[in-house]
This record gives sequence, structure tokens and C-alpha cells, in this order.
Amino acid sequence: MKHSVLNPYLPLYEYIPDGEPRIFGNRLYVYGSHDFAGGEKGFCPGDYMVWSAPLDDLGDWQCGGVIFPRSSCPDDLSAGGAMAAPDVVQGVDGRYYLYYNVTSSNPCHIAVSDTPEGPFLPYGDVCSPDGAPYDAVKMFDPGVLVDDDNRVYLFIGFCMPGPPPAWLSSSGIKTALPEYSLGFELAADMKTIINGPVHIIPGGNVTAGTGFEGHGFYEAPSPRKINGKYVLAYSSELSHEMAYAIADEPLGPYTYAGALVSCANLGLNGNTTPVMPYGNVHGGMVQLHGDWYIFYHRHTSGQEASRQGCAQKLPIRDDGWFAQAEITSCGLNDGPLPASGSLNACYCCHLTSPQIAPERLTTRTCRRATEPHIYEEPAGTDETQFLHYIANIGSGTVVGYRYFRFDRTTSISLRLRGSGNVTVSICLDRPDAGKIAEGSISLHNTWETLTLAPEAISGVHALYFCFGSAEAVQFESFSFS
Repeated sequence: MKHSVLNPYLPLYEYIPDGEPRIFGNRLYVYGSHDFAGGEKGFCPGDYMVWSAPLDDLGDWQCGGVIFPRSSCPDDLSAGGAMAAPDVVQGVDGRYYLYYNVTSSNPCHIAVSDTPEGPFLPYGDVCSPDGAPYDAVKMFDPGVLVDDDNRVYLFIGFCMPGPPPAWLSSSGIKTALPEYSLGFELAADMKTIINGPVHIIPGGNVTAGTGFEGHGFYEAPSPRKINGKYVLAYSSELSHEMAYAIADEPLGPYTYAGALVSCANLGLNGNTTPVMPYGNVHGGMVQLHGDWYIFYHRHTSGQEASRQGCAQKLPIRDDGWFAQAEITSCGLNDGPLPASGSLNACYCCHLTSPQIAPERLTTRTCRRATEPHIYEEPAGTDETQFLHYIANIGSGTVVGYRYFRFDRTTSISLRLRGSGNVTVSICLDRPDAGKIAEGSISLHNTWETLTLAPEAISGVHALYFCFGSAEAVQFESFSFS
């Protein structure tokens, strides 16, 4: 690894949620939807972009630009409709196919390119054998598998647990939602249905007796073939959890296999307390240098539609399959981060506070005014020139990072802004562990530095900053010496 890799893995100014990781040639590509900072425009208001990194340097991410603009979508998106989570696969003919759905219509649209970097051009819709676009159900969150024998499978679904919420009637979704996720086999033309729909994973309303109880299908099917089995990752009815199921055949039957990741670490080792503000989750799996990783997203700006891509290595259970990953600040780094230099505070993987409500974030309520949150403000003339910090930190807020490798660190300095006195203590390994250092500073609405001097720290540790007396403090970065 030539560069350290942080979580999120893309620059902090970029918001690419719903990431589907794909390896083409010697590069790792991530295709996702496109949120904006702040989330005021709702889910997925941007063009489809692509980012990629060489397999031998997963810290060297490069933006390939717009691969498919909103203006190329056959639907009218002038009212603000979302181009939701896409997937890209290499087709039987060697070309690259992009599948996506929008909030205002049912069909699954397809675009095609000669290269994984695009640009992608409209190719048509997933269609019935007569050539008509298939619109019997909403073809939401398409995930595609091209099998070893070149047979092609499409998975879709949106199964909300409980009765349909009131907002759904005005969302643009035109048909009743199915109770199961659905699977189809497509012809070699990558669009014509030759089998399906087939019930794949039950939604939360119909899991009784299926083995999926409590982890029914919600959205985001992402298929892979692993060790000769068919593995379908999906967002469960818990919404913050990516789970997975396994089958012997592409269209099932599938058996529930466990959780892959929670964007709030809920469920990890029985944890019932969110360690980050959380909302929906979506992603996919990829094998890198012999290990499998789950890509997912986290939430910023005190609401649900300002999401950033993250990734974690998946631990392996005794039966050879995946256990739930712990969310960390190092993600793709293949080990702890070096405790040296300076790090932006927004790379935290732990943000808790008495002011943060335990309920999930939504797009219908913005909680920035009352809760600590990851935020950015303009600091230049383009999107790469922003000031990123954790805002609205109050007393009792804990900001944590897992993991660092320390080599006799003797001081840690925090860059803070606010007014009045603020007290900060440092804990290692657990936020409720004993303090190894504590200090206070009086802030005067400019960026100022608080330096804490614990005894020399060595080894691998999680690092937690615990804020005592504080009022609406902003935390921009910290540095080691």
C-alpha cells in the first residue's frame, strides 16, 4: 500500500453512497448514486460519477468524472427526481452495462459503454420478451450478476416493513410494493427477461417461518458468486444493516446467513447503542488481495441524504462465511493508521452525545441545529475547497477513531472553534476507560489549539476524545507528536 487509506475512502468533499465495488482490469471502480453536502436536495440529486483506484494502491483514488448525466435519463427529472443506486457489470459482449431506476417511474433503465470509465449512452430498458419495458413492479436498486457460464441475472426490490407510510403516495412510486425482493434471468442482450419474476428474499412483513425473521429484505440487492455459492447482500428491514443470504442457484432458494455491517455498529457483539448517527445503508462486496470487503455508506449533516462511502474488511466465521464487520476509521488500509501527522476530525467512526436522538436520521427532519454532526463549509471557489469539521459539539459528546498504531506519542493537539470554556479528555480503547489526559481551553470564535500531554502511548489503540463542559464547539482536526 503506497498511501494510507481512510474511512471514508473518497475525499471528504465527495458524497457517493450506495457504492457497488467492481474490479475491471487492474483497477477497483466504485459506482454509486450521488448526494450533495447538506442533503437539502434529498437523495441522489447528482449525475452518476465514477471513482477508481489501482489495486496496488487503494489510497490513490481518482475521479473519472460524470459517466452518465441526469440530462441523459429518459425520465423527466426536472421536478427533482432521484437517479437511485446503480450497478455496472461487464456484459457477455465485453461492453459495460449500467443499470438504474428513478423515483418517478418503474422500469429499470440501462446505459452502455465500451469502457468502465464511460461515458455511458442510453441502451434501453429491462423489457418483456415482446420488447415492452417491464413495469409491473418498481425495478428499484438493480443488482446484476453475470455468471461463469455467461447467464445474466437481475435482482431488484423495495419492501418496506409495516403499512405503507404516508409519504410514499407522493414519492413517485407508481405501483404497490412487492412483499419479496425479485429475481430475473436476462438474455445475452443484457435486457430481455427470459425468466421471472422469482421471489428471492422475504420482506419484513412476510418473514415468519422463513429464517429471515428480524432481517427481512428492505432494499439494495447486490449479488456475487463466492466459493461456488450465490451470495446476495442486501439492506435489511433494520435499514442500518447490510445482511446477506446464500443459495446454490442464482435464483435461489436463499438462506439467511447473517449481518455484514451496520453503519452504527448496531448488533455487533450484541451492541444495542448506535455509535454514529445512522440512516439507510446500501453497498456491495469485493475481494481484494485475498480478503473480502463490504462497501457501505455513513451519514453526515444531521439528516439522511448526505452520505459518504465507506468500506470494511469482513471477518470470517468458523464455518468459512462472513461475520459482521466493525466500522473503523481505517477501512481499506489493511491495518491501523499511523499515529503521526494531522488527521481531519471527520474521519471519526464514533460520534455519540446526549444530544443525539437514538432514532435513525430521515430526510424529513434535519437535526443539525440540535445535534453534533459531520459538516462542511465553503472555503474556496470549487467543491474541493471546503472546511470539514464536526459541528455543534456539546457536553458529553464523544468522538472516536479506530485504530491507530502508536510509537511513543507524547502529545495530541486539537484544533477547535467556538466560544467559552471547553474541557477535553482522552481515553484509549473504550470511551468509558480511564482518562489518560485532560485539558481545557477558552475559545473566542476563532480556530485555536488545545494540546494534551498523556504519558507516552505505544501499540495499537482506539482513540476517543471526550468533551466535558462545551457549548456548540467545532472540532476540525488533531495532530500527533
